Amino acid sequence: MSTGLLLVIALLVGACGGSGNDTSGSGGDTTGTAPPRDPDVTLAATGQPQRGGTLVYGVEAESDGYNPTKNRFAPSGTEIGLAIYDPLAAFDENGVPQPYLAESLTPSADFTVWTITARPGVKFHNGEALDGEAMRIFFEALRADLLVGIAFKNVAAVAVDPSNPLAVRITMKEPWASFPVFMTGQGGMVTAPAMANDPDSSRHPIGTGPFVFQEWVPDKALKATRNPNYWRRDANGVQLPYLDAVEFRPLPDASTRSAALRSGDVQMIHTTNPTEIEALDADARAGKVQIVFDRGEREENFFMLNTSKPPLDDIRVRQALAYATNREAFNQVIFDGKGEIADGIFSQGSPWRGEGAPYPAYDPAKAQELVAEYEAEKGPIRFSLVNSGTDSRGIDLAKEQWAAVGIDVDVSLMEQGQFIANAALGDFQAHDWRQFGALDPDYDYIWWTSENAGEGIALNFARNKDPRIDEALKRGRSTTDLAVRKQAYADVQRYINEDLPYIWTVRSQWAVVASNNVRGITNGPLPDGAPSYPMGGPGGFGGITFLTQTWLQS
Repeated sequence: MSTGLLLVIALLVGACGGSGNDTSGSGGDTTGTAPPRDPDVTLAATGQPQRGGTLVYGVEAESDGYNPTKNRFAPSGTEIGLAIYDPLAAFDENGVPQPYLAESLTPSADFTVWTITARPGVKFHNGEALDGEAMRIFFEALRADLLVGIAFKNVAAVAVDPSNPLAVRITMKEPWASFPVFMTGQGGMVTAPAMANDPDSSRHPIGTGPFVFQEWVPDKALKATRNPNYWRRDANGVQLPYLDAVEFRPLPDASTRSAALRSGDVQMIHTTNPTEIEALDADARAGKVQIVFDRGEREENFFMLNTSKPPLDDIRVRQALAYATNREAFNQVIFDGKGEIADGIFSQGSPWRGEGAPYPAYDPAKAQELVAEYEAEKGPIRFSLVNSGTDSRGIDLAKEQWAAVGIDVDVSLMEQGQFIANAALGDFQAHDWRQFGALDPDYDYIWWTSENAGEGIALNFARNKDPRIDEALKRGRSTTDLAVRKQAYADVQRYINEDLPYIWTVRSQWAVVASNNVRGITNGPLPDGAPSYPMGGPGGFGGITFLTQTWLQS
């Protein structure tokens, strides 16, 4: 499967409500309950957290750079980004964005203006101050980027608050109640003003985060050391972080990543590979490692269809593919029967799922009828299906199932960078893909709206245009009324399942695995001491954790 939307401009979902401000971008508790699997295996700390040591983390991919205003942060890039930068907001235990680097995020009554106020006294690693002007420069850089800026089309203007030099005002074109969600990830990782004038800034990241960038050798390692002036302290008043240094090593092959953990070459990894997860889970039960599982909204594995290109521009072909796909077989082949079968954009137990969004059940006879009807008018159905990963089991199974109903598929493998570029440019017919795991569905607005389905670079990769989806998306982001939002996104799911730009298979399971001397594997408390969401970076995606309060037990 695709290692995920490397194009994750997943960017920029923000922080919400301010200190003492009960307003939330999600309108209430938005956590869902993922189907249970084995419980986590972690070891209790002995005594207080210990300072010192270097943690080596094996991530699933290399990134194209580390400037949030220019580069594309997939899970690996976000994991590293959260070590160097602080997001303006982060999720609490209920999946609601709360101020993090920001002291407050306060909306106007109609959600058309957001005021973000910086915490006083915070400095970037180069000594520059975090203030309204620094945030203005950052947001203007986000808006100016050809790709990242697409996520901020709704922003009309950015200006320093004339009444407070520590604050910036962001004016929207249309109400955006859930804007804080975008501040939890790449879109909220404020960069030092000096980076705006550095043409090589992607290789020299400067943030306010717990670790200071030291060195990056692409495809080998990125190293960062403890920020001696970090603004956060733990509940006992001890300055964070605990670690002296972190080193991130890109290890794209899942089995190699697991082997590096077992040998002690790295102390932490993240993975979605089902075979490796089963083996590492067994290791954890045997006391060899620790493992924690993502329990929130899960990404879907699916075949993404370019609805603007024949033969996939014909709804009958898309329906035939859905009817011909035996998702239970995918579960058995890829997840040994232990996965969650996907049937829409929201997981089972998700508060956004709603009712009345049926997805075609496996019915090869119905698929054959549709194929025959299409062929009588337009001839045989044939298209290309591209994979970017080394695991071809899903691709092979799809080809077999679709061939059984008369659909001919050419399968090929493509390097991931080109694979993602082709998706953004619309230069494909069908892609094997993984996406849509945000806690708040507004984070996925950019992937579903028709305004991003045009010619050239487009983030609605499937090029699916449906005015009903557009209306529901705007309805969902314009209010904090949870009942209204739930209905809006239930409608989005229903319409997507009617349009069928995605042929669902099985949902991904993220796991973070660590050596037995690692403590604080999941996210620690928020700056105000409240519990945080245990795993999840931008939008709440699994496989990403803050290392701010991670430490090594001697």
